[in-house]
Amino acid sequence: MVGRQTLDLSTEVRILVPQPLLPLHVSRHMAEPTQRAKVMRARMLSPTVHELTLIPLESKISFKPGQWVSLKLPVGERQPLTRAYSMAEPESASEELVLAFDRVPKGMGSGYLVSVKEGDELVLAGPYGNFTVPRPLPVDLVLVARFTGIVPIRCILRDLFEGPVSRRVTLVYSSPTQTERIYHDELQEMAARHKAFRYLPTVLDGSGPAGEERRTESEILASLWQGRKDFLPMVCGTKAFIRPLKMYLSELGFGRKEAKFETYD
Repeated sequence: MVGRQTLDLSTEVRILVPQPLLPLHVSRHMAEPTQRAKVMRARMLSPTVHELTLIPLESKISFKPGQWVSLKLPVGERQPLTRAYSMAEPESASEELVLAFDRVPKGMGSGYLVSVKEGDELVLAGPYGNFTVPRPLPVDLVLVARFTGIVPIRCILRDLFEGPVSRRVTLVYSSPTQTERIYHDELQEMAARHKAFRYLPTVLDGSGPAGEERRTESEILASLWQGRKDFLPMVCGTKAFIRPLKMYLSELGFGRKEAKFETYD
């Protein structure tokens, strides 16, 4: 009778696998490549909104309008503090990245960034995000932004109107006050130059000039596109701002993949 053979597991066998060489700044836990970027310019767009122009120091960052980068900031108890910021301008030959953000009260990330100056260096990763426009546009485009939610949308618009646009593009942009409205003059000029672009600005405190919208974003959408679904809605703002608009668009019959939303809080 042949007895069963048993495998002796008392001996530990180790197989050594050589670890791959990782690029500089790559964490073995996160596997997120980062690089240094130098601050080229810093300016204020409004009393609370700042704009930074960065140049990546190690490799060019190619991105689609509407995407964002992740900044790794040396602040907080568990450094780095990671914060996401959208590009305000499309790719250019200079390879610079233009970011804009508002100073959040007691916010560690924005509190650190408002103190940086020309020549300082930051660490960033990316690009990331799917808040992008299909090209060519298959339907009319309806953009809705509140406050600094205009940043990625401005990038999208500047890229769109670098060439011919066969569809209508509408922007509804609300700001807390007139003094906090950013890129407004540029958007007005863009609407004057391009017949396919309609710009509907509104100021939430009602202090906007005569002739400007006084209605909420949902009321504007309802009056202009009631009963229509032949457009692509793209909305950017805080979660509290986006939530009712997402519900409203859902009631109009827009499915999850038929509208795009981007939050920054």
